[in-house]
Parts: sequence; C-alpha cells; structure tokens
Amino acid sequence: MLSEKQHGLLQDILDSACVIQTYLAGVSEAAFMQNTEKQDAVLRRFEIIGEASNRLAPETQALFPGLPFRQMRGMRNIIAHDYGDVDLDQVWRTASGSDLKALIESLRSFFDHIEGPCDI
Repeated sequence: MLSEKQHGLLQDILDSACVIQTYLAGVSEAAFMQNTEKQDAVLRRFEIIGEASNRLAPETQALFPGLPFRQMRGMRNIIAHDYGDVDLDQVWRTASGSDLKALIESLRSFFDHIEGPCDI
C-alpha cells in the first residue's frame, strides 16, 4: 500500500500530464513554437512531473517499470537549471507524442485499479 505522500506525488504527475494535453489540444507544432505562454505553461508542468518523480520512493517507482523516471527528472533539471539549453523540439515531441500518452495511460490504469475509474 502506498503512503499518502507517494499517492499524492503520482497524482501530481498524472494531473500535470493531463494538463499538458489540455494546453496542447488543437495546437500545431508551429503555433507552439511561436507561443511563449504555451511553452512556459508546458515547461512548468514538466517541472512538476520531474520534481514529483524525483520525490518518489524507489519502491513506488518499481511499480511502474516502463516509465522513464530518470528522464523525467533529467528534463526537469534542464528546465530548472539549464533553461538556456531547453530543446523546444524535444519538449514538443515529448508533450505531443506517445511518451506523455503512455505516462497518462499507465497512471490512470494504476489509479483505476486501486480507486475505481479516474475522472481526470
């Protein structure tokens, strides 16, 4: 059984991933690249995902062997500490591609299993 803190961290990751999808609904890559507000919003949510991932216990991470926690933390570190080196093409690919969808599916499945359907 997960502690309340670990549960909350996983929920933060799921919530932020879902919000990224909402931010990018109907947005083309070109529009994203020209909209600094969208970029900032998505980057902030990736920071939250990375920070929450960093705080997950190894036992919690082990429940999700297919999720790239190391890469999540790495992206957060680049955004927070090497902000001049953020690759917006990579951010777009991660946010709009299968990586984010897989993260959402994995966490929704987990929450559905322990709590019933997730309404996020």
